[in-house]
Amino acid sequence: NILIDDHAPPGDRARLVDWAWATRGAAWLDAGYWVIWLIAAGHTPTSAERRAAETPSWHTAPAEGITAFAAANANVWSEISDADPDPWALRLATAATTWHAHRRAG
Repeated sequence: NILIDDHAPPGDRARLVDWAWATRGAAWLDAGYWVIWLIAAGHTPTSAERRAAETPSWHTAPAEGITAFAAANANVWSEISDADPDPWALRLATAATTWHAHRRAG
């Protein structure tokens, strides 16, 4: 869970990462996942998306792609929380559903 950038200045080459579901995809997807966690931590969907927009790749995402991603995550977290109704899973399912509703409302 460490990325090394040989081109970065000394002292700034290592990055700690925690990719629970490491996959290949568009660069903006990481920021999309953050949106859900930020909402679960108390941010509004608008505030969470504003934070995601601090990531340059977020601006490459088509709006309909973000909405589809929000819908897919609402479904995934619903299934996860149905199978394992721990408070953390329920909190993330609620956050994902909240974000998807926000995206649909436009």
